[in-house]
Amino acid sequence: MIFACDLDQTLIYSRNSMGPVDAEQLVPVERIDGQYHSFMTRTAYENLQELSERLLFVPATTRITEQYRRIFGLTEGVRYRYAIVSNGGQVFIDGKPDLDWESSVRRTVRTNCAESLEIKQAFDRLVSEECVVKSSYCDDLFYSIVVNRDLLPPNLMAELATMLTGLGWSCSLQGRKIYLVPDHVTKGAAVQYVKELSGALSVFAAGDSLLDESMLTIADEAMAPKHGELFRKYGNHDRIRFTERSGIRASEEILEYLTNRMEVRSAL
Repeated sequence: MIFACDLDQTLIYSRNSMGPVDAEQLVPVERIDGQYHSFMTRTAYENLQELSERLLFVPATTRITEQYRRIFGLTEGVRYRYAIVSNGGQVFIDGKPDLDWESSVRRTVRTNCAESLEIKQAFDRLVSEECVVKSSYCDDLFYSIVVNRDLLPPNLMAELATMLTGLGWSCSLQGRKIYLVPDHVTKGAAVQYVKELSGALSVFAAGDSLLDESMLTIADEAMAPKHGELFRKYGNHDRIRFTERSGIRASEEILEYLTNRMEVRSAL
């Protein structure tokens, strides 16, 4: 079985996103400029370590490679062979990029999606400069735009989605970031690719945002945190189980649920 899991606000949490938790229960997993930035609870981290010995854990993140490599808690103590970064634009095998996959993704985007500059210009016409803090074109694949949410028009995301219709791009709002992503750069396609490479028979997936929906949809079983973008959109879903807990405790709940599922499978 593959356990494909989003990282930020699904598996790992910053201090701003974790919610109430005692400091002594935290395990740091990411360091930026010498300071700890992201955490898991000790219970969740120990469960992840144990699960990684029993199934194929596959981190699946929208982070680019440089940001992903800051998460030392995954490379120190957690076993995994495959990783998905850049929202599915890249797959790593034993720490090295799969160039065949990356070339295939970029070729498909060039053929089927509108030019990135056209998308950014359309975004700029919709959103005033004062709303934008910083804009990055990540891995020459997608945009990550830090915004001042208090200044955003109330119906912006719906207008963005309408604007992108037919252009082969989609949008997602996560915290202070708006993502503009080609439809062919998806975690779901990358997870399916890893499933075929590994010969795994099933997929359990977890993620909180609309950018995770593609991999939750192709999974045999899926979970999402109660606090995320998916929960705000659906509230209820026939294929996605939402956690009872929010914040960093949602990570615990997802890992506990999967651990119990593995024990049931072993007993059969």
